[in-house]
Amino acid sequence: MEFTVLGPVEIIVDEQPLSIGGIRNRLVLAGLLLRSGRPVGVAPLIDLVWDDPPATARQQLHTAVSALRRALGGHGRGPAAAALRTVDIGYQLDVPAGRLDLQRFTSGLADARAHRTADALPDAAKAYQAALALWRGPALAGLPGAVVARYATELEEQRLAAVEEWCEVELGMGLHRPLVPRLRQLSAEHPERERFGSLLMTALVRDGRRPEAIAVYHELAKRLRDELGIDPGELLNAAYLTAIADRPRPAPNPPAEVLAPRYLPRAPRLVGRERELGEIRAAIAGGAEPRVVMIDGMAGVGKSALALTVARSMVDRYPDAQLFVDLQGHSEQQPVSPHEALGTLLRQVEPARDRMPAYEFERLAAWQRALRGRRSIVVLDNAEATAQIEPMLNVDAACLILVTSRTRLAPVDGALSLSLDVLDPADAVELLRHTADDRVDDDAAAAAAIVALCGRLPLAIRLVGHRLRQRPRWTMSMMRERLVDAQRAPITISVEGYTASAAFQLSYRHLSERQQLMFRRLGLHPAGTFEVWAAAALIDLPVPDTTELLDDLVEANLVQADIPGRYRMHDLLRAFAATLVSTQEHRPATVRMLDGYLRTLEAAGHHLERHRPPSDTVPAGGWLPQFGTAAEGAAWADANWSTIVTLVNIAERADAHRHTALLARMAYRSADVSGRSADGLQLAAQALAAADALGDDDLTATTHGMVAALYLRLGHNEQCRASIEWAIRHYENVGNEHRLHRLRVNQVTLLRHEGRHREAVRIAEDVLRLVRAAGDRLPEMGALLEGGAALHQLGRHEAARAMLVEAAHTVRDRDTHVLSIVLGWLGCVHIDLGQPAAAAIALTWAVSLKRQHGNLGGAAEALADLGRLFVVNGHPEIGLRQQQQAYEQARALDDGYYEPILSNHLGETLTVLGRHADALDYHRAALRLAERRRWPYERARAQAGIAAALRATDPRQADAAQAEAIGAFIAIGLDTEAAQAKISEPARVR
Repeated sequence: MEFTVLGPVEIIVDEQPLSIGGIRNRLVLAGLLLRSGRPVGVAPLIDLVWDDPPATARQQLHTAVSALRRALGGHGRGPAAAALRTVDIGYQLDVPAGRLDLQRFTSGLADARAHRTADALPDAAKAYQAALALWRGPALAGLPGAVVARYATELEEQRLAAVEEWCEVELGMGLHRPLVPRLRQLSAEHPERERFGSLLMTALVRDGRRPEAIAVYHELAKRLRDELGIDPGELLNAAYLTAIADRPRPAPNPPAEVLAPRYLPRAPRLVGRERELGEIRAAIAGGAEPRVVMIDGMAGVGKSALALTVARSMVDRYPDAQLFVDLQGHSEQQPVSPHEALGTLLRQVEPARDRMPAYEFERLAAWQRALRGRRSIVVLDNAEATAQIEPMLNVDAACLILVTSRTRLAPVDGALSLSLDVLDPADAVELLRHTADDRVDDDAAAAAAIVALCGRLPLAIRLVGHRLRQRPRWTMSMMRERLVDAQRAPITISVEGYTASAAFQLSYRHLSERQQLMFRRLGLHPAGTFEVWAAAALIDLPVPDTTELLDDLVEANLVQADIPGRYRMHDLLRAFAATLVSTQEHRPATVRMLDGYLRTLEAAGHHLERHRPPSDTVPAGGWLPQFGTAAEGAAWADANWSTIVTLVNIAERADAHRHTALLARMAYRSADVSGRSADGLQLAAQALAAADALGDDDLTATTHGMVAALYLRLGHNEQCRASIEWAIRHYENVGNEHRLHRLRVNQVTLLRHEGRHREAVRIAEDVLRLVRAAGDRLPEMGALLEGGAALHQLGRHEAARAMLVEAAHTVRDRDTHVLSIVLGWLGCVHIDLGQPAAAAIALTWAVSLKRQHGNLGGAAEALADLGRLFVVNGHPEIGLRQQQQAYEQARALDDGYYEPILSNHLGETLTVLGRHADALDYHRAALRLAERRRWPYERARAQAGIAAALRATDPRQADAAQAEAIGAFIAIGLDTEAAQAKISEPARVR
């Protein structure tokens, strides 16, 4: 009995796959095999099987496990048989050694690398070849779901790394000539992996083909500069130097010293916790890999201090990286998502990274690559739930991961879990002695009373100790009296019955007036981590003065310095600070903070839309960051998304209607391109309500024009039309021709989605005549784009190409977001015109720009079109892999807009490959989705695909489906010839 995951997930008996039931059973088997020999919790299995688990998930999981047990039980007994056992947290599948292809692949790679280290290159090459031969297709092939996609991406990364190593070994054996064709294909399939390009150049040089090697370099360099805006890296440059030299030159030596990334905040000296420290160190010394420690306890009890103390004490053992992220699981704003947390960690571990991966599963793969083989410490502070941290845990066993949370999280396989309580009385007094001095010994009773008044919470005790150290003449009794007096203040901060107010009051009273003001204003910021410019906005001071005040608060132990320009504040202290803000200062400070984020959001989007002048409705400020590229702006918006959404809510609660409307509108831009449609709908509703409350019809009309696009993405055509018509009526009344032209372009988009293509083309041409007469370039760009898209879908490809080429020339350097969309359509037109080189350039550039902008769904669509380019040029397997990747990327979004498009792509490619049953499944899914969204064009594509897939098995049904498809295409405006072309070659003509 054999088990496979490197391809379809199967149980093989007598060289035949065993019947184990449907997709659900196969998903459960995949989850168990991926952690073969280790317990798998019920919750992780449910998350793997269902993106949206039904109420009966546990019962269905039990049924699936029972079915797998029956299948296993009927084929094998004894010690050599696989065993599926129930364990405390769920289930465990024990597979005999050598019976799982993933185990053999991992073992084979280890052997290959050992041979390579020993310079036994022929043995290494054989071992790599044998290991890679175990792959029978994409890992976990045919299984749906976001969790499966993450595992598949990780496995694919392992495969590609092994292929790179194998090619290097064969080059070392002098097999450069036979390697050239393989490396050309690999470089074409994976242009983002520079190593394949450098290996190809090396092979060409060694084969005496230096001009070809130099040509490869220039081609790759041009693509990198044109499409990504970056120069070739060290690998390509070294290969180029070798190619132009008289004789091969070695690659440049690595830098003498590479500084490890170190982002751990300063850890206060830990007092007490000897038992917990002992448990952690024992687990690290002898525990299972990877090492994960989970620490929970109430606020202020010292969880972060314990985690950071452990982390800093282990730096010598884990020297390669020390990383930290605050997950904000218990603050006013939304908890940091895994997607955002992975972005923060990647920016720490790879500060020179040119592009942040757009999709969570891509970030996960990059995270795993970045930590592979590196002995690293990662602190995940203030987690809300296990699901929030789970992606970050899936890393190399050489890492130590420390997690803190106020609540006890669901168990993680192999993790050590500890719960912290307040300090016991003796340790609390010892902490006071450490932070103050030996005066503690002069009055033991007063010291005991002081720590009791602090609730024996380490955070409060440290603040009191710091105050004592600053007042050497105070006795312990004097401090106790001041705490009793402070406790009578009307402001009370307590945690699970333990009060911290007295210690906080005392620390606050001994700040200067300006320091008190800074401390209070920080209570208005919704996030525990903030940038210095945001603090400057709150206090209305220049950045240098604000930095000085923040550093004073750091010295007073009220704020922590994070990285240059960023600070952190404990949420208990932040809650206390917020209670101190007077009614008179609350609103002006909040408004300045909102102004700062408005201007920063505008700056973040500037590189997307260079034609837009700075808004005169957003007040300027001298505190704000600058963004050099669109990618930097998108990364900032992504990293601060939770804060931005919370600020919109703050503005709404404060009845700051103009700020609510403007901030929601600007945040909406990020939500629109990044596929955050749930957030986008909420932002749209808030923006419209705020504009209505202001009675500002112009603002309401502008907001309607903005949200129309969101309604369209979600298939809400009536709401889209109503918003466009409301705005048109307003601008007709006030005579704003520019806005009217832009709304007419929105009408063209709506008409195209409704299947009224000829009307869409007519209106686009009308708009073009009007805007050209007026010299109005912005709506001209939109009319050219939407008119070209409608012409393309009508099958009028030459006319579409002309319009889209003009759009590209008009929009270039003015609006790179629109340019990325134009390039996507232009690439499709080039495919249909049989111009593969032009199509490849346009689509590769489109993917690059869309990823830079955070346009996740658009990038997936362009990637799928690149896959179609491979299909129509005779490489359907390569095309299928790209389209499967694009499909999983799109499914990770929350609006489903791209699913019918990409389902049709997959169906068409599967038909080309002769997999007609699978093709039918995808086309029928596309048909359902298109009907639900009332999207006639994709509905007609689905019907055409169904006809093509049925042709080989049921010609009569195929004829009926084909007649329906032709009728559907004609109904949206295609002539008979164009409709027939759509039917005859659905994979070629989109």
